Amino acid sequence: MKKLLFACLSLVLALCVIPATGQTIVDLRLNEILVKNNNNLNDEYGNHPAWVEVFNTSFNSVNIGGCFLTDDTTGLAAAQKDKEALNTFKASCYHIPTGDPTTLIQQRSCLVFYLDGKADLGTFHVSFTPDHSNYIALIGSDGKTLLDIMFFPESIREKEVSFGCQKDGVVADNRDNSVLAKKNNQDLRTTLKHYTPGSNNHVLAGESKADKLIQNDPYGIMMALMSMFIVFTVLVVIFFVLKIFAHFATKQNNKNAQPKAAPAPKAAAATGKPSDEELAAITLALDKAGVGANDEEIAAISLALFLYLDTQHDQESEVITFNNTPSHWGGKQFNFKQDPR
Repeated sequence: MKKLLFACLSLVLALCVIPATGQTIVDLRLNEILVKNNNNLNDEYGNHPAWVEVFNTSFNSVNIGGCFLTDDTTGLAAAQKDKEALNTFKASCYHIPTGDPTTLIQQRSCLVFYLDGKADLGTFHVSFTPDHSNYIALIGSDGKTLLDIMFFPESIREKEVSFGCQKDGVVADNRDNSVLAKKNNQDLRTTLKHYTPGSNNHVLAGESKADKLIQNDPYGIMMALMSMFIVFTVLVVIFFVLKIFAHFATKQNNKNAQPKAAPAPKAAAATGKPSDEELAAITLALDKAGVGANDEEIAAISLALFLYLDTQHDQESEVITFNNTPSHWGGKQFNFKQDPR
């Protein structure tokens, strides 16, 4: 367990030590430049200076503050080895100010710098003009790392046309997307049809859907057929849906309309005069029950059962019928006064 914990801590420390340079200033590219600016982009003072655009090819924000722009890399080789030469080279370049929040380039976005030689006008006004050189170089914040360099033709000095990447930030077709990785890498930047300062270089000609429809179906026949097909398809679907609902609704109504079965009538109580065997069985059952009754009591119980079973023979609960035929000496009908004949 201790060995596993030690291995995990070692891995975390190793990841912390490794510099995270996957998406930093090395992903910045010189995207577009316009030297002859007559009626194009104007700065905050209303002037029309030359400008250069820097593009962030990464998918996170990169701050260009602290980097350098220059049109003369003569002292760059010496600056790699000598500290005094490094300071001299830095002084000859335009140092982009640090601490300015506007120098933060968002993912897949760009910033425009004015090449007017007036650095005192603001952060985005560099200290040189493109009149004395045919290239622009972007140097890292250490002052000696060449991030990108863009050579532009002399022809763009004569007419108002820009030069740069046809696809934003794509300067070479190699894996590193850099013309500095190998000397034989071809620079893909070229003269552009449209100048687009601060926006995408790859402009798509807008063609509306109506234009495409007119081009593909000038008489509207396909449009009419398609509309009819959609309408009839929707109607057929609605028809089948309604049929299904009607079927289930009818089935449910029929089920609810069926009368409930009447409960089966209870069997009528058995009536009639018990046989001698039944009376004997009742008397024997009472005698065997051991209830302590004497013979007279047993006889009285047997007589009561006989009278109950013999005289009451109702089939309906709401009708009571009396039998007037005298059956024994204790009948109450003997107390009734008989009418004279």
